[in-house]
Amino acid sequence: MAVARRRESVNLVSFMDVMCCGFGAIILLFVIVTATAVKQRAVPAQDLTADLARATALEEFAREELARRGLEIAAVEQQQVQINAEIGLLQGRIREAARRADDAEARTQAAQASIASLRAQSAALERALAELRTKASQQWDGGKRPVGFTGDGQRQYLTGLKLGGERTLILVDSSASMLDETVVNVVRWKLQPPEVRRTAPKWQRTVRTLHWLTANLRPDKQVQIYQFSTDAKPLVAGSDGKWLSTNDTKQLGAALVAARDLGPIGGTSLHRAFAVIDRLEPPPDSVILITDGLPTQGRTIESGRLVSADDRQALFTDAVRSLRRGIPINTLLLPMEGDPTAAGAFWQLAISTQGSFITPSRDWP
Repeated sequence: MAVARRRESVNLVSFMDVMCCGFGAIILLFVIVTATAVKQRAVPAQDLTADLARATALEEFAREELARRGLEIAAVEQQQVQINAEIGLLQGRIREAARRADDAEARTQAAQASIASLRAQSAALERALAELRTKASQQWDGGKRPVGFTGDGQRQYLTGLKLGGERTLILVDSSASMLDETVVNVVRWKLQPPEVRRTAPKWQRTVRTLHWLTANLRPDKQVQIYQFSTDAKPLVAGSDGKWLSTNDTKQLGAALVAARDLGPIGGTSLHRAFAVIDRLEPPPDSVILITDGLPTQGRTIESGRLVSADDRQALFTDAVRSLRRGIPINTLLLPMEGDPTAAGAFWQLAISTQGSFITPSRDWP
């Protein structure tokens, strides 16, 4: 019996060993599986942390952008308020301008009515003047002269002046020296306003001379009239470089009116005067120059410069060199004191160009 009990104890220990080994194997397997699962869960946890950080950064950026956009919207709204205020101000100005325009239109209509009345009176005066000119007109080669002229005692003569040709250019000196025959009186007249200067006796004589010339132009010819001082301009506005018809009494009359309204001033540039010849096409057949002495200016206008007698002679010679050849220069000289060489210089010019040189008496025309 004792032997039998020892055998049962040995079997029981073996079974317990087996059970303990199996249980240990299970625990070891469980530990290994658990460690693997924990390791696998750590990687997604790290990925989620990075995503959370990015999301947080994006959220902060979005908030900052939203705040900036809010500031921009506020600024735009403020600008809109200012623009609306400016629009209101401009609308007020527009209404004020419209009111002023209405007032101006009313004044314009009143002025137009007054102008219409003045035009009617002017037309009546022109008709009366036309009747007087018709009575005073004289015959030329069996036809009527373009412009009538009546001098003291009906004196219409002037020998030696060449008014022939198809195209005649008249150059009228309108410098300050055309105000008087003496230097002292020229200085006195220069200090007067234009409306007074135009009444100077010497200039009035110049205008009458121009009137006489236009009255003695042949019909069916062409003419142009320029006034010159330091520059040269046509007496008929808008006719620069163009020929006028001697039959057009309206344009000739306008030239005479423009001459009467001039107040002589400035120096004398024959360069500017003779340059007109090249501006006309075709060129003139003859040139009539009304002046009183040698020039004081050249191609370049210089103010405040004292000009000696030798300087004036040099300026004259240089201007003559610029003349186009083959065109007669006819000079009507209204002499001025202190310029003794002028007559000889213009006489030489008449000879070299086959023109004429005339110094009319003080009571002509």
